Amino acid sequence: MSLLVIAVTAAVAASLGYLASRRKESVEDPKALDKPAGGKDKEAPKLPQPARDPLAGLSFALGDVVSAEGEERWLAGAIAVRDRGETSAAVMLAPEGLTLQAVVVFPPPERRILWLAPVEVVSPPEPPATLEIGGDAMTRKSRLPVNLERLGQGAPNVGATGIFATYETGSREVAVVITSEGKTFAWSGRRLEVDEYDNMGRAGDD
Repeated sequence: MSLLVIAVTAAVAASLGYLASRRKESVEDPKALDKPAGGKDKEAPKLPQPARDPLAGLSFALGDVVSAEGEERWLAGAIAVRDRGETSAAVMLAPEGLTLQAVVVFPPPERRILWLAPVEVVSPPEPPATLEIGGDAMTRKSRLPVNLERLGQGAPNVGATGIFATYETGSREVAVVITSEGKTFAWSGRRLEVDEYDNMGRAGDD
């Protein structure tokens, strides 16, 4: 009887010693504290990525001064036109008195620009195939449902989404129409080749 008691006592003591040893190892190993149940390493928390500048990569930036056709325009604001997360165009805006002149730029490799002035246009939410703009009947060249983002100073109060349409005649005369939240914004003018304008850089820079 005494031998059985001794054997049981020895087994219990061995078990307690094993558990104590494992507990000591887990406390001494700091990596063990970072491992969740199942033995897998704990993943580091993901930091939020900075928002991408919608004008990045374009040939113009806010604050630039552009010269063409005997005048200069300071680009104070912009409407970034985005299709599926990518910028497809930017309507750069230059205040001149109470009007907002526009310079429309496109991602590379396109280097031609649209040199435009604001015009009054009556358009339904869906810009039609032909439209009278500045007294001329113009034909729609492209139409794109887009996301719109206002940047800088003076950009008109467009909504987050809208339709971006371009119009042209048989010559170099062009127009841009944006419809958004029941409002219409339009500019018309001419398409300029890369040797017909000069980006003078940021105002005030040497």
